[in-house]
Amino acid sequence: MLSVKNVHKTFGNVKALKGISFDVKKGDIFGLLGPNGSGKTTTIRIILSIIYPDKGEIEMGFKRIGYMPEDRGLYPDMQINELIYFLGRLKGMDRVSIEKQMNFWLDRFELSERKKDKVKTLSKGLNQRLHLLISVLHDPELLILDEPFIGLDPIAIKGLRELIVELKDRGKTVLLSTHWMEQAEQLCESICLIKDGEKIYSGLLETLRKEHTKNEIYIEFEGKINFDRFQNIKVVKKQGKGFIISTEKEIRNLIRELTEVSNVKEFRAIHPSLEKIFIQEVGSE
Repeated sequence: MLSVKNVHKTFGNVKALKGISFDVKKGDIFGLLGPNGSGKTTTIRIILSIIYPDKGEIEMGFKRIGYMPEDRGLYPDMQINELIYFLGRLKGMDRVSIEKQMNFWLDRFELSERKKDKVKTLSKGLNQRLHLLISVLHDPELLILDEPFIGLDPIAIKGLRELIVELKDRGKTVLLSTHWMEQAEQLCESICLIKDGEKIYSGLLETLRKEHTKNEIYIEFEGKINFDRFQNIKVVKKQGKGFIISTEKEIRNLIRELTEVSNVKEFRAIHPSLEKIFIQEVGSE
């Protein structure tokens, strides 16, 4: 539904994008991930035809697109309902559709009692909700969110995360640009990881995690155990009531040997977090 193909963009002497390519499937929550200054916002602006690439192309299968930019700004002296109506008309909506969607989303975001207040009276969190409301007002097929978690408290982040999942359940496609790896890991099925305008990885998040998984497991026993009697086992560290161990053996064979000498209470494979993979791939930025 959205395909970015070998996109390049230069601003003066700065090469902002150096051949970025990725595909976003319909109904997916797709993460465009990278440190600040990596080219995420430039990529989004090219997708939206706000700016144009020097080279490459965008193939778009969506007719209605919602966009919440990182640099947010609304008319501060307008009443909330007047602003929503004005922006709804710019999106080609009629009065009846605007009223219906406005009332639904004002109620959904707990802003109904504030709809005649001026925009400038809203707190930062409520202002963020209003931006999101405007982004989804026209029932977009594709919703692009550029750094939506910035400036939100934990409760607001949880609410936004739930909304993104709700939109996916309604069949919407979400392109999420962020450098918050914890949020991306909880939400995204597929990602594109970029650094300095270049693609580091594009594909399923689970595949990326498997590629970075070492042969390590967490294991917990009843009583004590002497690891020295086992070959090819290295104790990486003590963790809680158990151990993180590394082995060159197949996991099933290892567990079989360990259960012969001690009662294994728990074991599980250790997969690296997206944050650890991110730091490993893009450095300490």
